[in-house]
Amino acid sequence: MTARPLPSTLDARADSPLGERLRVGFITHLDQHDDLSRIYRDNIRLVQGLEALGYDSAWIATRHFFSGWAALPSPYAFLGAAAVSTSHIALGTAVLPVVLDDAVRVAEDLAVIDHLSQGRLLAGLGKGVPSDSFHVFEAYSPDRDGTFEAKLDTLSWGLHGNAVEGGSASIWPPAPALEGRQFAGSSNIESIRAAARRGIGLILERFGNGPERTPEARAGFQKRQADSVAEYRRVFAETWGDSRTPYVITSRSAFPGPTTDAALAEAAETASRWNSFAAQIGRVDASRSVAEQFLSDNFAWGDPRALADDLLADPTVALTDELVLGIHPVTASIDDTLEKARILLEDVVPLVEEGWREARSDVRAPAQAVSS
Repeated sequence: MTARPLPSTLDARADSPLGERLRVGFITHLDQHDDLSRIYRDNIRLVQGLEALGYDSAWIATRHFFSGWAALPSPYAFLGAAAVSTSHIALGTAVLPVVLDDAVRVAEDLAVIDHLSQGRLLAGLGKGVPSDSFHVFEAYSPDRDGTFEAKLDTLSWGLHGNAVEGGSASIWPPAPALEGRQFAGSSNIESIRAAARRGIGLILERFGNGPERTPEARAGFQKRQADSVAEYRRVFAETWGDSRTPYVITSRSAFPGPTTDAALAEAAETASRWNSFAAQIGRVDASRSVAEQFLSDNFAWGDPRALADDLLADPTVALTDELVLGIHPVTASIDDTLEKARILLEDVVPLVEEGWREARSDVRAPAQAVSS
């Protein structure tokens, strides 16, 4: 599998390569160990390994305060290093919490990285995992939704290198093509509709929130996401017609093993730290079995066929242009992570893509509106 030129929401539908095949990415949370002197360099090696395997994209979880043991609060330095250490894999942020940043500075930093990578940046943008400590940031506002929209406006203005009103300068360097590689990360249906009206892409989280975090609610969470994608595509088509192309990225955890039982046993051992932490903060019910705790996190495991079947049972996958896989919340070495990534790409993805192609004919059909 070799990477191809990046699709863009700026492309007209007739000219877009979206839909020709399922693009596949891999995500790292930089949570393999706690040695900060090595973790960033180790994950550069991971990105290089993903490129060698043939992944289309490598995605970097960006979270403040070491949330979920994600060790990267700001992606810019890391992405710069990854850009000069690779040649063709796309580099994505999942997701950059722009509500806490100066949007002009974000435009400058993203533009530099996009030029440094020769147009390989995929900018996943969001509001950040909620925290009671965000007020420490000078740009913080409790109006997360309104702030997000305002930041996206300023970011778009900056990426186009516009002149500063009341001054003599213009934003530099411009990177207008990056607007077609922006993705709003949100579960809020109004934010999703707004992304469609803006003509930017959509990136979906891998797990639900609150009452959706039970095994029984997993299918309902997946159905909600599928409905959100259908609504995004409906509003996008209503706004842009055939002049631009919608772009949907979905993130999912998938842990492969030689058998389904072996995969569960290995995952249970390597995710014990996470499940204990998740139970302490109320994300999972510790009285449930390990398998049920995993399902609460929308975490799939199994042999390649079982994993593919699980992913294809998710209605969101058929509506997705790029599927980003990862093995979080398990803790594994970089070498073990690369081996799991290889199995996913070589043994699981072909089975998923076969089913994805069969279901793909319905993607461009008119979608029904969903309620708020």
